[in-house]
Amino acid sequence: MASGTRLAPPRFASMHICVILNERAGSILGQDRGAVQKTITTAFEKAGHDVIVEFAPPKQLTSKIEAASKRSFDVIVVGGGDGTVRSAAAIAIANDVAIGVLPLGTLNRLARDLSIPLSLEEAATALAAGETQRIDAASVNGKFYLCNSLIGLPPSYSEQRQKLRGQSLGRRLHGYQSVIRAMLSSRKRMTIAVDDGHEQRTMRALSVAVSNNAYDETMTLGLTRPVLNNGKLAVYVSRHRSGWAMVRAVGRAVLGFWKGDPYLQKFLAEELVIRLTRSHVRVSNDGEVETFTTPLHYKIHPGALRVLMPKRQKADPVISDSPTVASVAAR
Repeated sequence: MASGTRLAPPRFASMHICVILNERAGSILGQDRGAVQKTITTAFEKAGHDVIVEFAPPKQLTSKIEAASKRSFDVIVVGGGDGTVRSAAAIAIANDVAIGVLPLGTLNRLARDLSIPLSLEEAATALAAGETQRIDAASVNGKFYLCNSLIGLPPSYSEQRQKLRGQSLGRRLHGYQSVIRAMLSSRKRMTIAVDDGHEQRTMRALSVAVSNNAYDETMTLGLTRPVLNNGKLAVYVSRHRSGWAMVRAVGRAVLGFWKGDPYLQKFLAEELVIRLTRSHVRVSNDGEVETFTTPLHYKIHPGALRVLMPKRQKADPVISDSPTVASVAAR
């Protein structure tokens, strides 16, 4: 982002909003489009905003979001899963446009971290009364992601989930069971060298997660990131000896029991390089699997993305007020 970019005010009294919905998103699939449109329009108009709502097939989402980013909208609200949100974020960062998220997917990672309700009506109402704030983005080899980037065992599950989309319930269950069994029994570890510019660590790992800001390690149910603009990548290296041991560790983390696992290594960095013994590797970024050429170059981009989010309560820590975090233009 150019150093002279003018920052928009953190909140609009009245906004001009474009809502673009993935018509194949699970939460609205099969619903009456008119009813969905009315629910969203009513919520924003009641709050005094101008809004248009559009539906798009998955293959046209990127082009529609790109076109909207060139127009005079204050916010582009996207409705879909994590893949839709990640694609929209890359466009928004390039054009310094604010985005909002209607969580219509399976996991809705960013929406949960932003405390956006999962009900369509409640989400639209919360965003309509919300505010824009800057949060960090992360990248691997120049490609943005918002939540986490995974290598090792987890991409095999994400890849299978992508292949099973749209298939019958029976085929999906059978596919999930097969990949979960394979993951649990796996002892396939990889040799990695992690260099954060200060120290190089060489180790054998079952999987590596690089999250955009750290996960909460207090006693709380679920993997959430309490702050989204601390300007740090959090690297979690699983050195467990089997997939089953790793899954148990993840289960403990979900329940808030992070401490005391000698096979889980964590450190923070602003940039890092992960080198592997292979020339290409499958990487799951926010649940979407792609093949990357190694080494993997990770970087945090403080304040790179403007998001419309529910208005913060005083005790809400998602956006830190510390002057060390970037509510400024991205690096």
